[in-house]
Amino acid sequence: MKKVTLYSLSTCPVCRKVRTFLDENGVPYTLIEVDRLEGGEQWVMTKEVARHNPQGTYPTTVVEEVIVGYDIESLRNKIVGDGDGAAG
Repeated sequence: MKKVTLYSLSTCPVCRKVRTFLDENGVPYTLIEVDRLEGGEQWVMTKEVARHNPQGTYPTTVVEEVIVGYDIESLRNKIVGDGDGAAG
């Protein structure tokens, strides 16, 4: 399965929708809640999000490529139905 990283904010309802989608589809992922990080770590992760998503918006899901927001078709195609025998 592809490596999935979700850059999120703990208070973001759209971020929760992406987390629910990943959980319901049994997709393992690394969750980084940027707003819960301490100063220096938060700054570094903000720069990392901007590297993947120049708009710097949340959620930003990186699946060997970037998916911004709750783009259900991209999430479904890139994560669940990725064609390598992963859950789907």
